[in-house]
Amino acid sequence: MTGRGPGALPGRILLALLVVASLAPVANWIPSERSVPWYPEAVRQWALGLVVLIGGGVVLAAASRRVTGLWRSGAVAEGLARFDPADSRALLLVVALVGVVYLLVARFVFDGRPLLIDEAVQLFQARTYASGRLWLPVDPDPAFRSTLNLVEQGGRWFGHFPPGWPVLLALGDLVHLGWAVGPIVGAATVGMWGLVLVRAESRPSVRAGALLLFGLAPFPMFLASSHMNHGPVLFWLLAALAGWLALRERPGAGRAVATGFALGMAGITRPADAVAFAIPAAVWAALWARDTGRIRDLGAIVAGAVLPVAFLLVVNQATTGSIWQSGYELLWGSNVGLGFHAAPYGPPHTPVRGLELVSLYLLRLNRFLFEAPVPGLVAGGLALLLAPRLGAVDRFLLAAAGTLLLVYFAYWHDGFFLGPRFVYPLVPVVALWTARLPGLVRDRWGDGLAYRTTGFAMAGAVAGAVAIGIPARLGANSAIQMAMRVDPDREAEAAGVRDAVVFVRESWGAQLLARMWSLGVSKPAAERFYRNIDSCVLDRALLAIERGERPGPAAAQLEPLQADSARLVRSPFSPDTSERVLNGAKYERRCVDRINEDRAGFTILAPWLLSRRTDILFVRDLAERNASLLARYPGRQAFRVSQPPDSVGFRWERIER
Repeated sequence: MTGRGPGALPGRILLALLVVASLAPVANWIPSERSVPWYPEAVRQWALGLVVLIGGGVVLAAASRRVTGLWRSGAVAEGLARFDPADSRALLLVVALVGVVYLLVARFVFDGRPLLIDEAVQLFQARTYASGRLWLPVDPDPAFRSTLNLVEQGGRWFGHFPPGWPVLLALGDLVHLGWAVGPIVGAATVGMWGLVLVRAESRPSVRAGALLLFGLAPFPMFLASSHMNHGPVLFWLLAALAGWLALRERPGAGRAVATGFALGMAGITRPADAVAFAIPAAVWAALWARDTGRIRDLGAIVAGAVLPVAFLLVVNQATTGSIWQSGYELLWGSNVGLGFHAAPYGPPHTPVRGLELVSLYLLRLNRFLFEAPVPGLVAGGLALLLAPRLGAVDRFLLAAAGTLLLVYFAYWHDGFFLGPRFVYPLVPVVALWTARLPGLVRDRWGDGLAYRTTGFAMAGAVAGAVAIGIPARLGANSAIQMAMRVDPDREAEAAGVRDAVVFVRESWGAQLLARMWSLGVSKPAAERFYRNIDSCVLDRALLAIERGERPGPAAAQLEPLQADSARLVRSPFSPDTSERVLNGAKYERRCVDRINEDRAGFTILAPWLLSRRTDILFVRDLAERNASLLARYPGRQAFRVSQPPDSVGFRWERIER
């Protein structure tokens, strides 16, 4: 079950290219809409960190031969072995520790709130499912409540995400603990990784090191503590791998069905990640079945995957009207998937752009994975270069990692939140190879200068991360997306608002997008128009269409207005710099008023849509259109809520009818 490792020349060349790709600022070399402004500072920090850690490691390694107590061979390995996942009690202890840490991060760093629109919409889906429905009725005027990643189709209102994660999230949200589901699943993921390590690595200290590195590294700590679906998909992928490894040792229908169910759940949580895992898994399973004749177990794996997939098809039918069409494809169009083609918005996705994105993900992983004073992939890369041979599990994990990079090479969107979230499944693989480095150095050069230098340098990197890198990232993450952290029910209660319609004051730009959506402009087209048309010109055109002065489809009316897109700049006047301004344009009074409203303060609608209050309707403030909505609720009070600049609180204004 072993094979030739990366010691052969082709393997070394491939690894060298990957290391270069992970450290080079390719995004800064390719003309595009993205860059890496933090790269020069990161390089300086990494260079200094390498010099200090390696230089200090050499000095301490040399001194350890003369200073008693500075080095005791095997001491670290003995200490780590106490957390060996082969011991079920040790594994449960680590899982419990990680679970407590993740819960604390979710509650006190993220305030138990979704911070990204993706998180908010998945929580919206979870609450829809918890209510016993797969969709909600669309508002008669969708512009008041529509938001990004929510679909309005055939009178149905629903989120575009696959249902796997919202279903789990709904279980916690039923008891008002939705914020705790991610941390609990994250801790369970660490447990599944421990079960894999027992069969993937023979050294107890390496198993324990890989377990602790994965569980306590800052990137997985933050992402698993969020409402995102990256942690859950990794749980299901590792559960499927653990089930498969157990099945190979002791074949049986129950294990096979459980393995298939886990793989199916991964598929309805994040399909792209599941595909990256399933391709090498299918090859491995087919070879195993050929050698052992266990075809029935393969059939049981497929049977186990049927139930989650069937649920996905039911959800698709109930929401989009077709079992084969997802909400994601319905919302963003047929060109939303893998491949090199026009993107739903932004520039076309080309192989060069794909290379840029993969390089960017690896570069970010170097920075965000361990928050150490050296790049996060260096130790694991060195270990791979030193490895003489690879076991079956190693070959599978590396194949799955490579397939994942290929999948996101062919995907158009740039996935960043709390780190390079699209490559999150790489983290356990990197953790394993990082933990292997000291042992591989010792195997190659013995218990001498190189081994001791490696030990001292890695200890210094951990100390630097704990003392500097992780506290700094904790502080930064505690301050992100403050407008999304609002608890609408608590805010309304504090303001004494009851039985009311509350108009949430969003920026002028957000209102323009919502108005386009309500006129039947698709969200991809609306994004394109918003980026390519002066905001005042767009506002004027939308007003004419809304009043019936311009007959015909709204998208056709807006298409010609993109002629001056090359002369647009981000707004220098409004706090919402996503609004576009045509150089030299003179704004009329209406547009000046909208900008002044932005300057007076605004907030974001999405978190207010998560209110549980039935006596309060939170809607988007649409200025003169508000009267039409108020007419539908004649007995309710009316308020407007916004957030003044440089304020942590909200301003409530009573609206006189």
